Amino acid sequence: MAARQVRLRHDVRSVSIVADHTCEELPYAGITIQCIDDGAVVEQTWIPLGPAPTYADDEALLTAWHAAVSWSHSSTDTSST
Repeated sequence: MAARQVRLRHDVRSVSIVADHTCEELPYAGITIQCIDDGAVVEQTWIPLGPAPTYADDEALLTAWHAAVSWSHSSTDTSST
């Protein structure tokens, strides 16, 4: 049986902002939550983190983390996830 893992890491992504017919790419910090099964990433969720995280940001992160940890302790049958 392969072990399931959950990894959290700080990540910076580019976010496209379109205004006045121009597109600007801005870096935006967040946390990536990866679900790994037998060494392969099978699911990934990115939660953005603003410069002043809110209660809603915290709740979104905890909800995604809880789902990933629950997945890691479930059976290895991925058809039910």
